[in-house]
Amino acid sequence: MNTQANPMAEGIIREGEIKLEGLEFNTKFWAKDPTLWKKDKEHMEFIVKFLGWQKVYDWTLERVDDVLAFAGDVKQNFKHCVIMGMGGSSLAPEVFRTVFGRQEGWPELIVLDTTNPDWIGAARARINPAETLFIFASKSGGTVEPSSQFAYFFDEVKKSGVKEPGANFAAITDPGTGLEALAKKNHFRKIFLNPADIGGRFSALSLFGIVPAAIMGVDVKKILTIAKEQAATFGPDAPVKDNAAVKLGAFMGACNVNHGKDKLTLLTPKDFATFGLWAEQLVAESTGKEGKGVVPVAGETLTKNFDYRDDRFFVHLSTGSEDDKHVTAIAKDLAERGFPILTIDMDDVYQLGAMFLLWEIATAAAGAILGIDPFDQPNVQEAKTMAKNVLAKLEAGDIPAEVSAPILVSADIADEVKLDTLAQDLYSLLESNDYVAILPYVYPSEDVEKALLALRDKIMARTKRAVLFGFGPRYLHSTGQLHKGDGNNGVFLILSAEPANDIKIPGQRYTFGQLCNAQALGDFQALQAKGRRVIKLHLTQPLLESIKKISDLF
Repeated sequence: MNTQANPMAEGIIREGEIKLEGLEFNTKFWAKDPTLWKKDKEHMEFIVKFLGWQKVYDWTLERVDDVLAFAGDVKQNFKHCVIMGMGGSSLAPEVFRTVFGRQEGWPELIVLDTTNPDWIGAARARINPAETLFIFASKSGGTVEPSSQFAYFFDEVKKSGVKEPGANFAAITDPGTGLEALAKKNHFRKIFLNPADIGGRFSALSLFGIVPAAIMGVDVKKILTIAKEQAATFGPDAPVKDNAAVKLGAFMGACNVNHGKDKLTLLTPKDFATFGLWAEQLVAESTGKEGKGVVPVAGETLTKNFDYRDDRFFVHLSTGSEDDKHVTAIAKDLAERGFPILTIDMDDVYQLGAMFLLWEIATAAAGAILGIDPFDQPNVQEAKTMAKNVLAKLEAGDIPAEVSAPILVSADIADEVKLDTLAQDLYSLLESNDYVAILPYVYPSEDVEKALLALRDKIMARTKRAVLFGFGPRYLHSTGQLHKGDGNNGVFLILSAEPANDIKIPGQRYTFGQLCNAQALGDFQALQAKGRRVIKLHLTQPLLESIKKISDLF
């Protein structure tokens, strides 16, 4: 795995490397010394409990035969495998699914990280529950999204006539969780217990990533072995100039601290695009706190000669694919125009595991330069709490009017926002270092996603700003921490919607549609409480027409 940097990036990287050398990063990091990031007792005690991912490839390799045996059992008995998880429990499997594609003769992997009923209904329509393995993946076991999915699909398996529905389920969780107890009570086919000292976003090479990859037929032993081999070049004895992980971390940290460049823009070919979703969560949730943050920008439409602002720096993930030729041309153009750009070359798709590890170490290094704790997520709970308050009202039979209010605006927006002035009102909120975030709680059918991305392109072309894009509630476990923890640099457009076909959640008095919209309202309220500039629109069916109507305003 090689790296190249243009002259602008090389100078910035060297600044970061000098800072990391002064911190003794490469020695203290591998010694699990928490003083790299924080020196207060509370943070230090927390940090040392979340560094188990450093050499997790060894731990997983010791258990890979058990994983492969289970994958063989699944291959013989199931046609589909549905991953029910959020954040780190779902994003690594999604990368494996899209990078490797469906393997002939193996079950098709479906990753479900949503509460949107149309999204869940689309997944249900693709499978026969009796011939599907469902994996409940959660570090805590208490996350509302996979818990609700489990209630629904467990009921669907029973309705399909399976006498022992637990045999269609497996769990991946930490020891001693409520999920482990649930799995035992319902006689799950398999329970995988992951090390408790690994945070979700750092869990790609643990069982959370490797079990789903094995089930879809990926050679996970090869993935882990290559990651272990590559780790030698990241270790404490590796020369700094040859350490790609330290180089990337130095780049991220020094761009942010020394040069006011906080928009990390990922240039990825189509065959590697979903890696951006995973990196987005890792970087945003790890660095977006204490009024600071590296803002990851993934999935933008790439065109030559775009007039980027000077808050951008670029990382090109090169796979050598046909589409990468186009991305490489964009990267060359940016380098020639003087934007700082670092290219990371992947020689083989099986270097994916090493790429996960590289970015994890780099994010830890960037956190050391920023002086923050990259392993906590202090603001994630706020939106969850607000959503729970809405759900409590729903359970009591009271549907708050705000759930489906046409337009809601944060308190610091002086003038009332109206639909016909929406675009101008949103643009007027932007300040010098801001980004825009489009946050739709909808099912991304092909047409709907295309329309939403066209809206993103319009706003980007008009404002020249970075425009983040993330489906809710997925982003709550990803960029949601950055939105509330950074220096108030975002302007947010939340799009909730009426579902086309709602689904009842067994055991609850509310539906998936009500849950999804409660989460949208909860995040609006959490952003509002933080003094963020946020507008929430509630869309009606037909959804595509509503989105196009909004897009026409821009």
